[in-house]
Amino acid sequence: MRRGIILLSCLLGACAVGPNFHAPAAPSVTDYRAPTDTAQHYDPKAAIAFDWWRVFKSDALDALVARAITNSPQAEGAQQRLRAAQAQLRAGYGAFFPAVGVNFDATRGRYSPSRLGQNGAGSVFSLFTPGIAVSYALDLFGGNRRAVEGLRADVDRQEQITRGTYLTLASSVASTAIARAAYNEQAEALTQVVRAEEEQVRLAAVRVRAGTANYASQLTLQSELETSRAALAQTRQKAEQADSLLAVLIGDPPAAARLPDLRLADLHLPETLPLRLPSELVRQRPDILAAEAAAHNASAQVGVATAALFPQITLSAGMGSSVNSFGQLFSAGSGVWNYGAGLAAPVFEGGSLLNRRVAAKAQYQAAMADYRQTVLAAFGQVADTLSALDQDGAAAEAQIRADAAAETAFRLMRANRDSGLASDADLDIAEVQARQAHAARVAAEAARLQDCVALYAALGGGWWH
Repeated sequence: MRRGIILLSCLLGACAVGPNFHAPAAPSVTDYRAPTDTAQHYDPKAAIAFDWWRVFKSDALDALVARAITNSPQAEGAQQRLRAAQAQLRAGYGAFFPAVGVNFDATRGRYSPSRLGQNGAGSVFSLFTPGIAVSYALDLFGGNRRAVEGLRADVDRQEQITRGTYLTLASSVASTAIARAAYNEQAEALTQVVRAEEEQVRLAAVRVRAGTANYASQLTLQSELETSRAALAQTRQKAEQADSLLAVLIGDPPAAARLPDLRLADLHLPETLPLRLPSELVRQRPDILAAEAAAHNASAQVGVATAALFPQITLSAGMGSSVNSFGQLFSAGSGVWNYGAGLAAPVFEGGSLLNRRVAAKAQYQAAMADYRQTVLAAFGQVADTLSALDQDGAAAEAQIRADAAAETAFRLMRANRDSGLASDADLDIAEVQARQAHAARVAAEAARLQDCVALYAALGGGWWH
């Protein structure tokens, strides 16, 4: 009987109402914005590994990302939600199989003939009724198949969300580690600036007392000193905030995290960066694929809502035994059985079913709009990152030259001071300029490294591997 039920379902359930989802066509555009940076070049054929952060060639950074992936609650939460979606899909497959149940009733009671209008004494009896029941809902209009299709799309969506979580986690760790290294190095430079400016103020006070300088010049230097002190305090605060954020990203309390000593010099600037055509990007970025899966799920729900408008047929069968003595179970002549079919069709639901279908279609259109918006945002992110990398290259090269010039001027001024051709005040001024130029160079190099991270994140990070 079970084989016949399944065969009949296959014959009658060959179609499913509602739209068949098709992945949106690839965009017609072929580029984002022409990159012009000469220090780095872009290779559309360059592979993007899932562990793309290794291009920076830093063991400390590799260790931080590995700790985040294995220890972060974000990653664990994403994995558990993916497992839940997979379990829901496996549960949904149960709709394609007959439901089989067993039952056993045991009753002890007293029968009174007076209930039938008869005279006489009542009697005590026992009744044992074991049985097995089978039921199967014919999926004539594909409601169950559309529901399972939606569950499968939800698994796809959650899988891409999980990949996106890993991508965001890795890029956040890399970007924060770079910022932390830059803040610490800038704090070192600003500490030297403050020290030199303190000496400038001290020498200015000596000149004021000697009558060779006016008090206004001392106040000007004091104002510059206080500004540098404020900048140093803010930089140290940013460094501490980066420490806390990095600790949270790797899944440790900030007070207990043991973070490695990472300097910008330890990070390699990749000379070759990957680039993907827009048509490739839409098949690789987790957020785009997640939006596509969400649209697929919404499309399936239109089919579910449509199938609810049609009749539902259920086949059922049962068999068992009914005896008055436990020892007579399944004895000859005690068997009972039944089979049948039921049909349930909506007649009047106050417009509920029709409006649910209208709502499902509107949700599908909204999901497709969200998909298109996600694609546009992704293209914009890649374009902005390419533009930032172009500007970063020019800014970094200029800051490197400025740093080298200021450092050379400082060394020459020191030689002049040692030979009596310059004063200590002149040397302090040159040192302040050199340290400030170095702090600006650090900021420019950090921005360039962070935008390399942003490009890998904007391209999907290789998690599809």
